[in-house]
Amino acid sequence: MDLLAFFGMPLISVFLMAIGSVPYALWVTRRGPSPHARWGVIGAYVAVVGYLGAVLYGLAFTSPIEVCGKRTLDDDFPLEHVTVGWFPPDVACYWSDSGTYGPSHPTALGTWTMWAGIAVLVVAVTRMLVGRKSRSSRWARAGMMWSPIVAGVCWAVRIHPVMALSRTDLENKCFDWQVSHLLSAPGGEILGADRSVFPLSVICRYTEGKVGLIETESLLVYLCVIVFAACAGTILYQVGLKRS
Repeated sequence: MDLLAFFGMPLISVFLMAIGSVPYALWVTRRGPSPHARWGVIGAYVAVVGYLGAVLYGLAFTSPIEVCGKRTLDDDFPLEHVTVGWFPPDVACYWSDSGTYGPSHPTALGTWTMWAGIAVLVVAVTRMLVGRKSRSSRWARAGMMWSPIVAGVCWAVRIHPVMALSRTDLENKCFDWQVSHLLSAPGGEILGADRSVFPLSVICRYTEGKVGLIETESLLVYLCVIVFAACAGTILYQVGLKRS
């Protein structure tokens, strides 16, 4: 892989971190915020740095093909095509051997930095909100906050990238899944792929059967909805009970 493709993302991330350290130090010195507030600000800025780093490097300043570079110095596995996603920010480089080893992601550092920052921010905000006095139980408030976050992350990372594929790319994904699961996948040719938002599913149809690509993810989203409803109902019950 080219040196630009290897060092570009870390250099942009370090540069953006250095810029943000100055106003953060001034804010801490003058305001003296609580530890939870400090971690919340750090998490928010790290998330912004991760997102902007991936966008600036992979989607704005260079073309995706240049970002991918080469897999090897002698180009044994040439680049076949590139996909670009805005959220989470991702440039996926598909090589001639990606059917076996999967695509490479030159902006993965920015993407994971963004998720790490969001995680720190969510934990800090949760600690601040859950720690306050309230008529409702802490576990109910935490569950009500965390369940939509988990569902949103699952949707952004695992479900949306599959749902957003073109029909051709989705059928190619069905083929890749069949190749990588030779012992358990249905045999025969691919007849097509079906998508639906409710019920949430992506089905690959073969001549000898069918398989769902996001069954586990869909179950997790439904579970989050149930947890959110249960926690919201508990909070409403406890608040109404104590008022009466």
